[in-house]
Amino acid sequence: MKRFINVTILLVLLTLMLVSSCLVGFAKEQVITFARAYDIQLMDPNDNFSPANNILEYLLYDRLVDFDPETGIDFIPALATEWKISPDAKEYTFKLRKGIRFHNGEPFNAECVKVTLERFLHEKALRRGMLWTDLKEVEIVDDYTVIVKFSEINVMCLTTLASTPMLPAKAFKEKGVALFDNPIGTGAFTFGYWKHGQDALFNKNPDYWRESANVADKFIFLTLPEPSTRLSGVLTGEISISDYMTADQIPLIESSPNVEVVRGLAWDQVYLALKTDIPPFTDIKFRQAIALAIDNEGIIKNIMRGGRVATGFIPKGMLGFDDSLVPLKQDVEKAKQLVKESIYDGRTLNLMVPMGWIPFEKEVAQIIQSGLKEVGINVELEILESSTFKEKRAAGKYDMFLNEDQHMGDIDFVLQRILAADVHKMGVSPELKMLVLDQRREVDIQKRIAMLRKIESIMNADFAPLITLYQFEYVLFQQKGITGVKYYGSKTHDVRYAHYEE
Repeated sequence: MKRFINVTILLVLLTLMLVSSCLVGFAKEQVITFARAYDIQLMDPNDNFSPANNILEYLLYDRLVDFDPETGIDFIPALATEWKISPDAKEYTFKLRKGIRFHNGEPFNAECVKVTLERFLHEKALRRGMLWTDLKEVEIVDDYTVIVKFSEINVMCLTTLASTPMLPAKAFKEKGVALFDNPIGTGAFTFGYWKHGQDALFNKNPDYWRESANVADKFIFLTLPEPSTRLSGVLTGEISISDYMTADQIPLIESSPNVEVVRGLAWDQVYLALKTDIPPFTDIKFRQAIALAIDNEGIIKNIMRGGRVATGFIPKGMLGFDDSLVPLKQDVEKAKQLVKESIYDGRTLNLMVPMGWIPFEKEVAQIIQSGLKEVGINVELEILESSTFKEKRAAGKYDMFLNEDQHMGDIDFVLQRILAADVHKMGVSPELKMLVLDQRREVDIQKRIAMLRKIESIMNADFAPLITLYQFEYVLFQQKGITGVKYYGSKTHDVRYAHYEE
């Protein structure tokens, strides 16, 4: 199987070399190739939480508002030119930009906003639907004015809209989800093709409503699970930008005259999720023993070679982060004693680990396994391909799993999925669920921060439903001369203006 995957990857890279040569020799088109460890999830932009999809959504679609590229958490106009929030934060009125057309020529208007958002009312199974549970209706005032109405106070509307692509109303009504076989947006690129597990092609939209002079002619997304393949591709020049790289590879890049390193503190944190509704994870002493057994400092120093040990569920750089908290230190002897006092019966526990999601996932999992064994907890590792991992996690068929949380400008994006909806079936307490729902309805920012920190303090005290381990850096390698990319701690990098300087 591995040989087949490597041959497939080689063929993709050889094809890219041929295409690049032809483009340079004849058409002189600019092609940006972006490589990541894992594939696109689904082409439906409102039915996935994949960071790979989020990046590509910048190419195909626009949203009503965008995150401010300077801060990553404030908002700037996009398809909406201005907005007004009612005093009770239950109604958001948007003035829409005129003269915008989708790739198929259909005009963008208030009906498109209504169809896009009210889809969450009709299709309850949409993965991003949990972010719109309080949506009541979208009222059309005129062709370019809409009011988004909520049944409860909602202070997260702008945050959620900044990650909600607008769809063409007429085309979606005619085709339904079949529209996403050939997705249509208003973005800087149009859809070319997607070969599952291999690559996807996007072409420059010459009629893009924003400045398009510094947009490449083609953008190719590559799915390359092996870090060594991504490294080789960027060193040889076939890959423009290589994502999900690791700090240990940086010395190889520093010796290259054509490649540069991009790194920064990601908002993502790695956590160990526990099935807290089944023994022995129902026992707080056992959960505490697990937390004390793990050498997070060693992971940061010896494996990740960058980042920070987590102090709680809220990562550094995000609203609500408490810099007065200190990391939990490994304490093997105390962990051993807690294991003896707990209800743990010595059975072997399962730890699921997704391939390609976390840098050095196998090495990190082995350190966790070793630390738990030292204190008397037997753990068997199960390294799984992405789709199998998701399937088992969704069904709750695990004891523990290793994962990273994905942030989109506000901690609420993760809280709603991981805690309120308990999508991973960890056994979240009713108290936590209620607190998560309450904090997104608090208009006073200082009161909301206090509520977020209360959620975090409960999780830190209970060691449930997960134990946050560390916050890591994002590391990318890119060809020198590439400019226009906006890198974010969310790892949802804005690549629509990526191009080679002439």
